[in-house]
Amino acid sequence: MLVYRKGVFCLESEWFGLRSTVSVRPALELLRSSDYHVAYIHRDVATRAELEHYLRKWFQERHTGFEILWLAMHSRRGLLLPGDMRRPDEKMHIDRLEEILAGKCKGKVIHFGGCRTIAMPPARIRKFLRTSGAVAVSGFREEVDWTESTLFETTLLLELQKHPMTASGLRSVRNAMRKSRPLEYAASGFAIHIRS
Repeated sequence: MLVYRKGVFCLESEWFGLRSTVSVRPALELLRSSDYHVAYIHRDVATRAELEHYLRKWFQERHTGFEILWLAMHSRRGLLLPGDMRRPDEKMHIDRLEEILAGKCKGKVIHFGGCRTIAMPPARIRKFLRTSGAVAVSGFREEVDWTESTLFETTLLLELQKHPMTASGLRSVRNAMRKSRPLEYAASGFAIHIRS
């Protein structure tokens, strides 16, 4: 089987408080230990400043080969919540994310791992794709269960290893996800938006 190796650059925020050990890291470990040998970088982010810092690190030449950005954090429509959700200054609007990523995501896929991040008008998502240069963005339009969505995302990351980072390759990923996980695909409102 042909494998298109793509590393995963994962930025994860705290999910359920200080006593919780919940993390997507075991999913990344599974993919690295699999026969696909998926490389990954995982960083915990607890503030908007940390999120911005690590996004800039992702652009560095030494991180070439990590074409998948997985933003594993609480979110709302068009809004990332990396830190204290009660503080407005800790939220990152999609407009700010777009500024940071502008022109830096050629050949890359951005996956939003939080609830309803991409529940936005299609025109807004197309603008984000054009500005960032990303091949595609994916995510959920509905509220999702943490464990079920992480299992779904593990399948997504695996499917991304099987296809090239092209529009046709990502359409194949979308079709494979619909076919292999139809119930979760529908219930979560999962979508892959591909730049045309």
